[in-house]
Amino acid sequence: MRISLFHTTTFRLMVFASLAFIAVGGAVLGSLYWSMLSVIDSQIGGALSRECADMTAAYERGGYERLRQTVADRASPHQDTARIYMLIGPDGAHTGNLAQWPADAPNPAITADIGLLHATKTARVRSLAFGDGSRLLVGRALSERNNFQAIVEESLLSVLAANLLLGAAAGTMLALYARRRLGQINATAQVVLEGDLSGRIAVGEGGDEYDQLAQNINAMLDRIQRLVATVRGVTENIAYDLRTPLNRLRGRLEVALMSPRSPEEYQSVLKRAIAESETIVGTFNGILKIARIKAGALSLPHAPVDLAEVVEELVDLYQAFAEESGVAVEARLPSAANQPARGVFVLGDAHLISQAAANLLDNAIKYSPPGGKVIITAAQSARGTSLTVSDNGPGIPEGKRTAMLDRFVRLDSETGKQGFGLGLTFAAAVAEWHGARLELADNLPGLRATLLFPAGDGTRPA
Repeated sequence: MRISLFHTTTFRLMVFASLAFIAVGGAVLGSLYWSMLSVIDSQIGGALSRECADMTAAYERGGYERLRQTVADRASPHQDTARIYMLIGPDGAHTGNLAQWPADAPNPAITADIGLLHATKTARVRSLAFGDGSRLLVGRALSERNNFQAIVEESLLSVLAANLLLGAAAGTMLALYARRRLGQINATAQVVLEGDLSGRIAVGEGGDEYDQLAQNINAMLDRIQRLVATVRGVTENIAYDLRTPLNRLRGRLEVALMSPRSPEEYQSVLKRAIAESETIVGTFNGILKIARIKAGALSLPHAPVDLAEVVEELVDLYQAFAEESGVAVEARLPSAANQPARGVFVLGDAHLISQAAANLLDNAIKYSPPGGKVIITAAQSARGTSLTVSDNGPGIPEGKRTAMLDRFVRLDSETGKQGFGLGLTFAAAVAEWHGARLELADNLPGLRATLLFPAGDGTRPA
C-alpha cells in the first residue's frame, strides 16, 4: 500500500514545525509591533500634553490675544504640517489650520482619534476650554503612524506566509526523500513477507540513519535466514538420525508381541527398549541444553575451575572405554621438576566445562583407529588458558570444520559411528557461554580440538 505524500510522518512533522515556528515568530514580531506602536503613541501623547501646557501658559500670560498669536505662529504653513490647531475666540473668530471645528471633537481634557473633513486622514486631538468662552483644539496627524502600522502588518503577513510556504516546500522535499529511502525498506520487507529471505536493502555511502537502519535490517535478515536454514536442517536431521533408533525400538516391541514369551524374555526386551529410549531422550536433552546455553537461559555461578583436575578425572573415567577401543589415553599437565601437576584455573562452571571436554575426549577415542593415541592437555600461555584433546584419527577437512559446529552435522565417513552430531556443537556452545572459543586444527594426522579461554581469565584460589 502506497502512502500519500501528505500523509507521511515527515511531511506532517515538517508542517507542524513550520506552524510552531510561525506561531513563535508571529508572537515575537507581534510583541515587537505592539511595543513600537506603544512608543509612537506615547510620543504623540507627550507632544499633545506639551502643546496643551504651552497654550495654557500663553493664555495665562497674555489672555486670548496671546493665545491667538501663539496658535497663529504654530499653525503657519512653514511649521510642521502634522500639527493641528483650531482656536475659536469669544467672538466666534477662527484661527488655525482647520477650516472648522470638527463635529466629533472630544470634550475638554479628553484625547481621541477623529477624522478630518479636509483630508482623508485621522488625527489624535485634545481640546481646551478657557474662561472667556474661547476653546482650542490641538492634535497630531496619524499619517506616519498609520503608514508604519500598514507597512509592519503587511511585512508580518508576508514573512509568516513565506515561512509557511517554505515549511511546506521543505516538508514536501523531506517527505519525498524519506519516502524514497523507506520505500526501499518497505519493498524488501514485502519480498520477505512473500517468503523470499534473500532480499536485501541497498546501503548508501552517506552513512546516515537510513543506511544504519538498512545495515541492521540486512544483518537481521541474514540472522533470520541462517536460523531458518538451521531449523530446516535440524528438522531434517532429527527425522533422519532418529528414524533408525525409533524403528529399531518399535521393531523389538513388535517382535516381542508376536508370540508368547517368558517373563525373563519380556524383561530383556523392555530393558533394551528403555536403553533405546534413553538414547533418544538424551539426544533431545542435548538439543535443549545447547539451545538454553546459546539463548543465555543458563545463569550459573562462575567459580574457579581447575582444568588439570578436569583432565585427570576424564582420563580415569574414559580409561576403560579407551582400552576396549584399543586406544591409549595420555594426560599432559604442567608441573615443576619433580613436583606434582600444577593447577590450571579458569572462571566458569565446572560441570559444563567437564561435559564439553568429555564430548571432545569421547569423539577422539571413538574416531581414533585401534592402536591410536589420544592426548589431553591443560596449559596456560600468552594466548590464554586451554584444554586440548588431540587424536590421530581421520580428522576433519579444513573446509568443513566450521560447519561441524552446527547441530546434527556429521561427515560422510561418520555414518557408521554411533551418535547424532551434537558433541562439537555442545562444546562450542559451552565455550561461547564462557567467553571462550572452540578451535579445530589439523593434528597431522588427526584432529586437535582446543577450548581456549581468554588470557587473564585464569585465577588461582587463595
